[in-house]
Amino acid sequence: MEIIPAIDIRGGKCVRLYQGDYSQESVFDMNPAAVALRWKSQGARWLHVVDLDGSATGKPQNMAAVEGIIKTSSLLVELGGGIRREDIAEELLHKGVSRIILGTVAIEKPELVEKLCQRFGQAITVSIDARDGKVAIHGWQKDTVVDALQLSREMEELGVRRFVYTDIKRDGTLSEPNFDAVERLIAEVDVPVIASGGISKLEHLQRLKELGVEGAIIGKALYTGDIDLQKAITELS
Repeated sequence: MEIIPAIDIRGGKCVRLYQGDYSQESVFDMNPAAVALRWKSQGARWLHVVDLDGSATGKPQNMAAVEGIIKTSSLLVELGGGIRREDIAEELLHKGVSRIILGTVAIEKPELVEKLCQRFGQAITVSIDARDGKVAIHGWQKDTVVDALQLSREMEELGVRRFVYTDIKRDGTLSEPNFDAVERLIAEVDVPVIASGGISKLEHLQRLKELGVEGAIIGKALYTGDIDLQKAITELS
């Protein structure tokens, strides 16, 4: 199982939100590239980077910071946040992003998801961001009536080869992942699933591994010290 540290960027800084609430922000570092180097030194191979300003505005806003992460760390970067046009996805891949994470367009422009999957294959990932089982979009600020499992089935039919699943109510809470929802999604699709939201203990990672996830994204727990990244990678990767 791949242990993937998360770097959320807002205004060029490394921050964390509580349950995706932009008004509940904690700034952890002014230099995202320095944070990336810290996680690399502890054994990370991948980084999960979210452009929070991009999620809110519909277009990536922190590319200087993202490019700094890629250039400085040479880590594999999966990037989400405001990627809602084909030309933007193509540009990001050309700039060194390894995987594009799509969210809002899975609901609003499924034909674009299909086209990007046809063009870029494994480089395209869809994020299933759920609140009480229903998908939220536009940086989690807008709820929908779309069922998370229904969306995953539809996206897999369009050619999506990987999902990130986040339970919004668990994100940034240091509680625990929604294991039941993760298990249901893994049973529903025939492609890899990466779990996110609420991971705060090594035991959580162990249980996710037993469920069969491909990877686990850890954010706040790394910044608070609840999880030691190097130990987690050594024990679970």
